[in-house]
Amino acid sequence: MEKIKVSGIVELSTIDYPKKCSAVIFLSDCNMKCKYCHNYEHITKNVYEMSAEEVFNDIDFLFAEAIVISGGEPTLQPKAIMELAKLAKSRGFPVKIDTNGTHPKVIEELIKNNLVDYVALDVKCRFDKYKELTEYDGDIKEKILRIINMCRENDVFIECRTTYIPTVMDKDDIEEIAKTVRNCNLYAIQQFDNEHAYDDEFKKIQPPKTKRLIELGNIAKKYIDNVVVRTFEGEIKI
Repeated sequence: MEKIKVSGIVELSTIDYPKKCSAVIFLSDCNMKCKYCHNYEHITKNVYEMSAEEVFNDIDFLFAEAIVISGGEPTLQPKAIMELAKLAKSRGFPVKIDTNGTHPKVIEELIKNNLVDYVALDVKCRFDKYKELTEYDGDIKEKILRIINMCRENDVFIECRTTYIPTVMDKDDIEEIAKTVRNCNLYAIQQFDNEHAYDDEFKKIQPPKTKRLIELGNIAKKYIDNVVVRTFEGEIKI
């Protein structure tokens, strides 16, 4: 059995799978290097090799109602993500995948095999800023749209989410993103956490106020029916 590169396991989360308590499996490595990332060093330096069975044996499922496979970028380990999803489904758990959208074929395989119920897709920024902010140089817009369409066509819930970073983004960025991902089931605008940012320059950027996030949520609402704002205190439906 192929080993999975794991960076960590959270046995009980109340925020990673909407309306469900979940166990979260963080797979290591990422093909982006987002300057605001809060766990880049953790996912690259803390790597444990485990089989899918060992991962599940390491989790106390007393309260978990769902499984979240996150990262890093979990689709960099396609065999691992399939094995984990199969095990979760065999035990009756719904499965959520967190992804940056760079590997739509992996998401497609999960959908084809009925191994995913919820996809959370990080839309990092306006598409012409991707290389500067994430160091990823690829046709990300096309890949994101492909994943949204696949999910909608197959009744898999698709959430798109953007972490709003003042000075790096403005309302035009949110408007362009919202126009592009308008077919998603849910769009979330998240409060930037400067304290845990990977890049020292980003630590100097102050988080946006809740009032500002609500204003941006109302802009997104022009294009998407279901919009929420996520702050350090909780979630606000727009």
